[in-house]
Amino acid sequence: MPGRRWIEQESGPQPDPGADRLRPRDVVHALYRAFGPTTWVVADAGTPTPYLASYWEAPGDGWRVVIPRGHGPMGFAISAAIGVSVGHPGERVLCLTTEGSVAMGLGDWETAGRLDLPITDAVLDNTSMGWIKMIQHLYLDGRYFGVDPGRIDPVLLAAGMGPPGGKATDLEQLDLLVKESVSRSGPSVIHVRVPEHMDSPPPVAAWQAALTGDSTERPIH
Repeated sequence: MPGRRWIEQESGPQPDPGADRLRPRDVVHALYRAFGPTTWVVADAGTPTPYLASYWEAPGDGWRVVIPRGHGPMGFAISAAIGVSVGHPGERVLCLTTEGSVAMGLGDWETAGRLDLPITDAVLDNTSMGWIKMIQHLYLDGRYFGVDPGRIDPVLLAAGMGPPGGKATDLEQLDLLVKESVSRSGPSVIHVRVPEHMDSPPPVAAWQAALTGDSTERPIH
């Protein structure tokens, strides 16, 4: 299906994300409007990957989009964004990460702050090990284990490392925080709570097939 037709098909209503939460699709659209297609964007595994792959319209072959799809290392994007920023001085880098990845790569926010790198870290927070929890939801009849860690506050953690930040509870606030981020010389953090995968399934074809009963296999992505 041609890209434009797919985008139109997937632009319809989605489930209510819940109080103070945003749909990941809407977040990616908002970030795209603010940063544009030629921005370097680095994404972590989990929630960022399927939404970025589905809704970020990169020009040409998409070489400015960096995703560790093969191995899915959590926390990759926070460190990789630093590498991209150092390699391309003066260009703002968008880092799309998660609260789980923040827990694993937090220390590099100090590095980004100390080097005053122009990185915007957008943290999509579903307060769970979302990808693994969705697999348990699909294939283990919702018998969840080891996938519900306690909540963290990315904005407070970032402040302790140096970069300023804020929490977006609606799209208007998200747009404002993005503009503030772009106006700064160094890094900043934007915290966005999003729904869990089982409440708002991401655009993963294998999961959609499992949910509709069109597949009896057990693919993880």
